[in-house]
Amino acid sequence: MSWAEFYLIVSGLITLVLLIVAFPFLRNKKHAKQDSLSNTQIIRQRLVELEREVKEGLISEIDKRQAVDELKVALVDESAFESKKTGTAPLVLLVGGVIALICGGVVYSQVNQMSQVKRSTDAIAALPQLSEQLATGNANNLTQQDIADLALAIRQRLREDPQDDTGWMYLGRLLLSIGQEVQAIEAIDKATKLAPKNSAHKVTLAQALMTTGDVNNLQRAQSILSGLLANTPGNDNLALMMAVVSAQVGDVEQTKRYYEQVKDKLPADSDMTKRLTSRIDELEGRANEVAKLSDASSNTEASTVSEQVSETGFLINIELSEAAKQAAPKEGFLIVFAQDALSENRMPAAVVKMPIGTLPTSVTLTNKNAMMPQYNITSLSQVNVTARLSIDGDVSVSEGEWQGSASAQVLEGQTPELTVIINKEL
Repeated sequence: MSWAEFYLIVSGLITLVLLIVAFPFLRNKKHAKQDSLSNTQIIRQRLVELEREVKEGLISEIDKRQAVDELKVALVDESAFESKKTGTAPLVLLVGGVIALICGGVVYSQVNQMSQVKRSTDAIAALPQLSEQLATGNANNLTQQDIADLALAIRQRLREDPQDDTGWMYLGRLLLSIGQEVQAIEAIDKATKLAPKNSAHKVTLAQALMTTGDVNNLQRAQSILSGLLANTPGNDNLALMMAVVSAQVGDVEQTKRYYEQVKDKLPADSDMTKRLTSRIDELEGRANEVAKLSDASSNTEASTVSEQVSETGFLINIELSEAAKQAAPKEGFLIVFAQDALSENRMPAAVVKMPIGTLPTSVTLTNKNAMMPQYNITSLSQVNVTARLSIDGDVSVSEGEWQGSASAQVLEGQTPELTVIINKEL
């Protein structure tokens, strides 16, 4: 609605209110005039009757004059009353109308939300300029007011067209720029689902997942980049991102592979080169240490340490609840993983993934199943062990999957039994 239409509607409503207020007064004035004419006609008729009564001898001339005088006095009194009555009504009506308009104006000024409406209109008008600034990566130059206006305008646009993948992408980038990673990933994920063939959306989603540092998000970003690189293996930007995310999850082979692809195009003294080479050396060093411990079986002390490290874990008996037996997926993957029960770190200390077979079953989860050598079951004192029936084998939660969890204390060098009942639908 334009401002001209708004003002026209308000003017029409005010005119209607004034007509409603004035209508009773106009109607009463018309009735008063009609009453005055009726009374005059009655008096004239009475005068004619008095003349007739004198001629017929019913009354004397003196009685006639007395009756005429009384009629004249009555007519004068009634005219004065009507004049006084009609003379004060317009003033009262005018004062009442002015008071009503003032009160209405004051109340409307307090509750009309015109400032918010104007702000929304201005934000929508500035959307193209702010969106271009956001798309070019200059979000750091946006003020807090710009961010609030841009978010308001984008949400208004998405309310009108919820299938606008570009709008969802802009909203995700905006939320990401102000540190709201969870909401940003949800918005970008929505844009990706609306336009699954748009590779730029997928790259942005991978970047957003990488900013969280969560192992599940990092693995999902690695999977997205792997799919993009399968279509465009020569894309150095994707290769660099793949090297970085692989280094974060501790995948030394993938890190080395994609770093080799881009290392000649990076400055030798760049911070990215230093960090990647340092991370590769660190991961290779840890892998060599593990290999040495495994090969030094002839050394008793080393053998004892190796045995303790490799055998620390749990023998997990996995069972199904009655509801899970009926509704849980029969095909897919069984994923069993252990997480630290005493911190907010959700990175698994050990993971086992296998096709769903006959349940109940037993799974051994030890340090051998650690994702990173330096972060395993032995490094924890208490764990939450989760068994999940996954449809697609992805570590991220999907609708229709089932899982169960159990807590246990870690006993170094031992693999006690632990029962996990899958009883919760996700």
